[in-house]
Amino acid sequence: MKILEYDEKAGALKLHVENEDDLWLIHLVLNKGDIVVARTTRDVSMGNDSRRIPMVVELEVEFSEFQPFTSRLRIHGIVRDAPERYSIKGSHHTINLDIGDEIVIIKKWTKGLIDRIKKQAEKNRRVLIVLTDQDELLVALPMEQGIRILTERSLPGVSDEDKSLENAALEVSKEVEQYVKQYSPDAIIIAGPGPFKEIVRDKLKVKARIYMDNVSSASRAGLNEILRRDVIDEVMRDYQISIASRELERGLSLLAQGSSLVVYGREEVERASQIGAVETLLVTDDLLTLEDEETRKRTEEIMEAVESKGGKVMIVPKDSPVYLQLKNLTGLLAILRFRIN
Repeated sequence: MKILEYDEKAGALKLHVENEDDLWLIHLVLNKGDIVVARTTRDVSMGNDSRRIPMVVELEVEFSEFQPFTSRLRIHGIVRDAPERYSIKGSHHTINLDIGDEIVIIKKWTKGLIDRIKKQAEKNRRVLIVLTDQDELLVALPMEQGIRILTERSLPGVSDEDKSLENAALEVSKEVEQYVKQYSPDAIIIAGPGPFKEIVRDKLKVKARIYMDNVSSASRAGLNEILRRDVIDEVMRDYQISIASRELERGLSLLAQGSSLVVYGREEVERASQIGAVETLLVTDDLLTLEDEETRKRTEEIMEAVESKGGKVMIVPKDSPVYLQLKNLTGLLAILRFRIN
């Protein structure tokens, strides 16, 4: 994401969309009643015919839709300004925002929201995770919106006694090279339970830096293992997903111990945030996309209170390995600096 312009007085922020995570973040910050300005197309009657015409419109947002791991955000609303000759003011319209597009968002920006946008604009690292063994392959791409599984499949049976092991490793390396070409990662983590991963590494012809690690299996269980490892911090410091997994694990451990250094639920978390007790706040992303404006607003106020007092806020997306655990704890969990009871 690139910040092209910011008029603080008018509350107008102009952005250039560079990837899917940018679209996801825009989806999270848009509220009903916000104004967006973007290029779009619309069917317009031209005499007896109808033509799809490109134009720039100003839209008052009603709601937005984003499907994780897609390259399009749909913003629905009412046209507040458009070229007069098309007579579409006051009508419903949907802007399809895609990678490479520009958008102006006009709203009441809080410091927390602006900081979130700036943090996204500073991100530039992308990591490919390859888990492989002789009989399994899983390739995943950690993103701010969750873990995108690119492939998960069984490999044909191979024997250690002939060249089939080398051939299988070559096949895996070629597939990984295709993902590297498509997603341009800065680093690749290759992990697995046995020596097959080293054979794959030796056959890879890529420029990205390669990190090696061991896991119990080349499966989703192995993926959850690698997300909790220090190797993740080495290569994806800007991605919250691995850190969130470990922070929730720490929070659950404190709960199991009956510690008063962890609280969950809106009322308890809100009280802790107001007195500066929150060290780390975990929030499920659905609390920021609810149509219930009151719940959404209170959640954002809690996040801003935590950040203003030096706490960390981590948004946990639906595709995160820890989403359901956090959701079962109301979607809000805070690890505290000090006891408040």
